[in-house]
This record gives sequence, C-alpha cells and structure tokens, in this order.
Amino acid sequence: MLAHLAAATGRAGVLGLLLVALVAPTTAQAADTFGFEIRRNSCKTSGGDFHHGEVLLKVKVTEHGSSGANKFTLSAVAQHHKASNNSWITEYTFDPVKVTFPDDANSYYHTRWYAYDPKDQSEHRVQVVLKVLHNKHVLATKTLTSKSC
Repeated sequence: MLAHLAAATGRAGVLGLLLVALVAPTTAQAADTFGFEIRRNSCKTSGGDFHHGEVLLKVKVTEHGSSGANKFTLSAVAQHHKASNNSWITEYTFDPVKVTFPDDANSYYHTRWYAYDPKDQSEHRVQVVLKVLHNKHVLATKTLTSKSC
C-alpha cells in the first residue's frame, strides 16, 4: 500500500501521511478522553415531598488528562410528559453548574445529584446536558436522561 502511495505522492507525501497517522488520535483514543455516565437512576411513584413520587439522577463527567479541557458545565431540567401530543415539557430548570480545573496532565471529574418531586401524578423525568470545554470551545457533549415515572 505504501509503495502505491509513494508512487502517487512522492517521498514527501508519504512522510506527511505517516506523520498524520502518528499524530492524529484514533477513534478509541478520542472516546477514552472523556467519560459521561449515569451513576444512579431511580424513579418512584409514591412518597416524596408532594406524595407523588420522586425522580433521582446521579451523573458523572470525567476528563482523562491532557485533553485540553478546563471546564465542565451541567444544565438540567425536570420534564413533565404531555400525553395529548406525546411531548416532554420543561417544568423546572435546575441552577446551571460550572466546574473549572487546570488544563494539565491530571484527570478531573464531577459528580452531581438531581432530585425532583413532582406536584402531580403525571409522568416525569430529569434530563442533564453535560459539556466538556476548553474556555468557550465545546470539546464534547452528552445528554443523559433519567427513567420516567
């Protein structure tokens, strides 16, 4: 394969292709740079502050060193299911969370609990958008959604 590339691109072209292959991260490397996970996910239809149950969601975002990241943001909403048109309506917006850390070779993570006690017996869920950033540039994002009940 390299012989065909050498004939087509010349010696400098092959060296450039090899350099790009050595420097560019593979899909597996890029996927391992950041982690997004649900640590706890529960939904009860009874109990809670208003006796209509409770939705609990614990999420974790991780940066595995030397990624260029220096900030996590988490934006979460509690949603109410509107059965008439099968849509989810935002019922409550949680305060946004911003976590900053140095852009260095160390790994960083943030874990956050979200709990919502609905005021009625309709179906509810919690949805969290987690972002990993370098200053204002988004490096990765993931939306995690709780069970609904």
